[in-house]
Parts: sequence; C-alpha cells; structure tokens
Amino acid sequence: MEKIKAQLILSCINNAPESFLPILMSAEVETEAPNKKDFYQFFKGMLNHAHGSSEGELLLKIEQPTLDTDTEVHNYNFYDNAHKYPLLSIEVKENNNLIYLDVMPF
Repeated sequence: MEKIKAQLILSCINNAPESFLPILMSAEVETEAPNKKDFYQFFKGMLNHAHGSSEGELLLKIEQPTLDTDTEVHNYNFYDNAHKYPLLSIEVKENNNLIYLDVMPF
C-alpha cells in the first residue's frame, strides 16, 4: 500500500499521471469511477488543471475529511502557495489489502 500511495503522490507533484497508470491498473487499486480508464482520464485532466492553476509547486497535506467519520478515509489535498483551498483532492481509503481512490471535483 505504501508504494501505491508514494507513486500517487509523486505523479501528482510532478504532473506525471502516466507514471501512475501501471499501478492504477493493478488488482490492489479500486476506483469509484465506472472503470479505471474513466478514472485515469478524469485524474489526468484534474491534475493538468491543478498544475496549470498553481502558483509554484504543489504541496501535499493528508487530511481527515470533515464530513466522513470513517477513519480509514484520508484526503490527499494538494495546495500551492497562493490558494486557500486545495487545487487537487484525492480521497484515499485502505481496506482489506485494497486501496480505493476517488478524485474529488472542485
């Protein structure tokens, strides 16, 4: 799980969604999207938009969702130095040797 999360973080910080694609397609990763190709296209678009809108590099803050009481869920929020709210937010949940991912819309 740590390798999956590390690669997700690196691909987001470096604006390299293609580097995460092989891991996304692995059996240990599930998504909220109807299929992994749809997830990837949305992830790639949101990531490109975040980098296009950012002032400086993206910085990760792993935060507990405010509305979700599930302690297994974390938001991987990527901020820049200028914006108050995250430019990219990915919901990450670990359960039974699986990792569930969902890109949060704005």
